[in-house]
This record gives sequence, C-alpha cells and structure tokens, in this order.
Amino acid sequence: MKRLAFLAVGVLVFLNVSFAENVIPSKISQVTLFSNQAQITRGAETKVSKGLNTLLIEASAFNLDKDSVSAKVFGEGEIYSVQFRKIYIKCAPQDKINSLEIKLKKLTDQKNNLSAKKDVLNKKKEFLNSLVDFSQSELPREMKTSFPNTGDLNKTLDFLGSNFDLINQAEYELNLNLYDLNKEMAVLKKEISSLSRNPAEKSKGIIEVVFNSAKSQKIRIEAGYLVYNAYWKPFYKIDVPLDLKEADLTMFSKIQQRTGEDWNNISLSLSNTVPLRGLTIPKLNSWILNTRRVYKESWRMKNLSFMDKEQSIVAGRMSNAVPPREAKFAQALKKELPFSFEYDLPRVLTIGSQDKETLLPLFSRTLKGEFYYYAVPQVSPLTLVVCQVKPDKELLPGSLNVYFGGRFSGKTYLREKKAGQDFKVNLGVDRNIKVKREKIKDKVKETFFKKIDRKTVIRDMAFKITAENFRDKPVNIKILDNLPVSETDRIEVKNLKVTPSPKEKNFEDKEGVSLWEFKLKPGQKKEISIEFTVTYPKGARVFGL
Repeated sequence: MKRLAFLAVGVLVFLNVSFAENVIPSKISQVTLFSNQAQITRGAETKVSKGLNTLLIEASAFNLDKDSVSAKVFGEGEIYSVQFRKIYIKCAPQDKINSLEIKLKKLTDQKNNLSAKKDVLNKKKEFLNSLVDFSQSELPREMKTSFPNTGDLNKTLDFLGSNFDLINQAEYELNLNLYDLNKEMAVLKKEISSLSRNPAEKSKGIIEVVFNSAKSQKIRIEAGYLVYNAYWKPFYKIDVPLDLKEADLTMFSKIQQRTGEDWNNISLSLSNTVPLRGLTIPKLNSWILNTRRVYKESWRMKNLSFMDKEQSIVAGRMSNAVPPREAKFAQALKKELPFSFEYDLPRVLTIGSQDKETLLPLFSRTLKGEFYYYAVPQVSPLTLVVCQVKPDKELLPGSLNVYFGGRFSGKTYLREKKAGQDFKVNLGVDRNIKVKREKIKDKVKETFFKKIDRKTVIRDMAFKITAENFRDKPVNIKILDNLPVSETDRIEVKNLKVTPSPKEKNFEDKEGVSLWEFKLKPGQKKEISIEFTVTYPKGARVFGL
C-alpha cells in the first residue's frame, strides 16, 4: 500500500495524458459526519499497466473542499500526485438532478396537454353561450327565411344545452388535474433548487490520481474528501414514569445532507469533533487601565426567568395485564477519541441528497435524578414538576422532547453543561399543588403623628406565600422568591423579617433571591412570611416597588 504523497514535480510527461480518460466507477463506502461537514471515503478498483497511469474518480459533491482531497492506492508502485479538478459540462452531472429534471419535463408536457384540452372546452362553452344569446334575440325579417325555424332551433339548443353538464364536469376534472400537477411541479422545482448549488455553473468534479505502477496489476483506490451542506445535531427524548423513580433518556441524531451525492449502503459514523477550520491559537493582549467618564445607571430591573410555559400532566389508567416486553432503540457503537466521541451506526444506511432530515437513535440510558415540585409564585401561579439530572460528558446541546408516563408533555432545550453540572427538565404542571403569593401589608408613613411632614418616606410592606398539597401523597417542593435589594444609599431596606428562614440565600448567585424547600404531607399547608421597611427621600422616584 502506498499512501498519499503530494510532490512538487513541475511540468512532467504525465501532465500530457489526455484528460478525457475514462472515469473509474466508484462508490461511497464510508462517511464520517461532523456538525457542519462530512468526510467522504470513496472506493474503486481497476486494472493498470506498468508505468504512469492517470486515474480519474468522480466526486460530484456541490461544495467540496479541494484542499482536503487525498487518496490511497493499494498496489505496487508510487503515487506521484493527487489533485481535484473540474470538467464543465452542458447539464448537471448528478443523476438525481437529471432524473428530477426529466420528471419535471414530463409533468410540464402533461400540463400543456391539459391546458390545450381546457382551451377546447372553453371554446365549446363560448359557442353554446353565443347560440343561447342568439336564440333570445329578435331576428331581422330578411334572415328569417334562411335561418332555422324556432322549433328546430329550440331542439338544437336543447340538445346542446344537455351537453353543458358534460362540458362543466370535464372542465372541473381538468382543473383538479392541473391543480395536482402544479403542486407536484412546485415540489420538484424546490427539490431541484435545493440540490443545485448554482444552476448556471454545470460542472463535474474529478479526483485525479497519477500512479506509477511497478507492473500490470489490479489495484484498489480509496479517495477521501471533505464536503459541506451536510450536518448532524443531537435530539433527545426523556421519558419519566409516573412513579418518579428514574428517567429514560434517548439520544437521537438529526441528519441532513444536500451534498449532491447520494449515500447508498454506507457505513456511517457521527463525530462531535470540532473541525479545525480557521481556528487559530488565541493570543492575549495587555490589560491596560485608564480613566474615563462613567455614567452610572440610576436603576436596574431584576427579573426571574421562568423556564417553560404551562404543560398538562396526563396519567393513564394502568392495566393489570402483563404487556409484552417493549422493544428498545438500537444502540450505536461509541468510540472515545482523545478529544471527542464518535458513534458508529449499527447497520448499513442509505441517505439521499435531499431536503429532509433523517432521524437515527444513538444511545439510551436510565438516569437517576431528583424529582420535586417547583414554584415561583411572583412570576406564575403554576407549580411545575421538575426532574433534576446530572448529565455525563456525552450529552451535547440539542432539542429535548419530554414524555411523562408515556404521554408527550412538551419540549425544551438541553443547553451545554459543564462537567458535573445538573440540568433541569420541566415535566409539566400539577394543579393539585397550590402555591400563592399575596401582599398583606403596604403602609406609607409621610408625617409625624399626622401633623408634621417627614423628609423621608417610610413604607412598611409584608407578603405571605402559601403552599398547599391536595394530593394523597407527600411531595417535595422548592419555592423561589426575591427580597428587595437597594443599589443606592438613598434607599434603605430595614427590619427584614423572614419566617421560616430560606434554605439558600442569593440563590444561583442572584442577590436577594431566596430558596425555600419543604416536604408537604397530604392536605398540609405551609406559609412563608416576609416583612420589611423601605425608606427613601420624599419626592424621589423609586423603581421596583
């Protein structure tokens, strides 16, 4: 076996070899798909004679990275050069586009034929309508002798009138056929457009391998190249049983390729490697301090983000009969590389160059997680069921469909996590757990004993949060609320009383945000009391109260 060797050989005799050599039949055998491109391996076999041989292998992808082209020759001899070249031709080289264009032409001919038939029907209708109009008009005396009498004319009109229904029915069927043809032609045009990179530029890609064979022999060639317009991205399904003991997570791959080449009966590997394209070693500039005028913000709004919209929890009746064992998704074979993972799909695949996605499973696993109820009553009155899971390093960012008790509950997005960082999945809303926040006190003092005006406004405020469990089993609940935080010494928060004390203050490094955690028994109610006093100069505009 002789590996690829790029040699600066100058102008040699083999360059005079005719470029019109026959292209060796080849087939794509292996594809490694990255997040935004694909590495293609194409194989071929041929006989060569002793001496220089110019071997041409077709690579008809639209967007091929010519610098990535490589080749291996399995035989006795030496590789002199490998390069990518283009041949400009009159029509698109891709068989798929050719077949679509032929099909589109046939549909266009059918449409023209139907349109011609419709024109004939329209002329017949126009003729019948003209006869009807003529029969209703008064004829001049000199025409009466040569024109059919009224009885004959009426018989003729009756005969022609009976054909109106037949003509209208035929026209209706023609219109339906034209409508279907137009839809089918629109789909074909869209598919041809998605497959054609540049309709004005019709070219065929060729990998040229110059091989100096030591003898007449049969050789095998493997050509490799990088193509764009192909990608895969992760997609997840998490299924949580009604007993809230564990979560079954399945990772799928959404694959799309519009490279211009069909991948027929290939071995496919998916890689999460970040391809090295335009990625340079970072540099660090000096840290320079200087002075400049800074405009301080007068106020800043603080909001809590609320994960997902309301989702309903649906629980079906459980059957006592023992069901057949549920079939599991096929698993891909994982290979852990120094900087990435690669998944080898367990079967031979065919993925055409087309404008649609292919969904394939990669792996499934059972995750142990913490299940609890979650409420932010200041933002929403709804109580969510949440599953908190520690992911492993394999999980990549991607869409996540949530199933609760086998029923679709909603969808969210799994964002990229640091090693060991938890992710939370919203399973839906439980209306049997009520959490309510209400203001129970808001009193303003602006005077001393209602006589002398104060220069400072004193405002006493109090809130009460009530959590109640209407379920017939105990639940764990986490409640978030925020306490006022002043950013200026003109506003003071005093006499803060919180009962009971929160389990965690400044939750997730957000100043003033507190987390309470309770275990509520069936029918049990718990309250959180928050009281404080805010003072600020009279006449000042205070934002946030």
